[in-house]
Amino acid sequence: MSLSSFFTSTENQELYSSNHQRDMAFVERLWRCNSLLHFLAYRILGTHEEAGNAVENCRIVASRNPPDFEYEGAFRSWVARILIDEALAILRQRNAALTELSK
Repeated sequence: MSLSSFFTSTENQELYSSNHQRDMAFVERLWRCNSLLHFLAYRILGTHEEAGNAVENCRIVASRNPPDFEYEGAFRSWVARILIDEALAILRQRNAALTELSK
């Protein structure tokens, strides 16, 4: 029996709908953290351009394997940690470029 014949069209539709709803819920939670992420990134990096880059990198990393946190606080902490890691990576790149230029 092939996989395509295993699922009925109704089951496929329900599976797609469930995945789509979960993905949309994740995106909505991520956007609710947007002001926190921008605040943290700007405080670490000092420029709006680099802060925007760090937030975008954070969204990409977070969307690769979205968790199912029950509480908003746990989700916000998880996303903030990703953002801090991304901002620190940008700082390391900036410092490496400055070191290279000063040689």
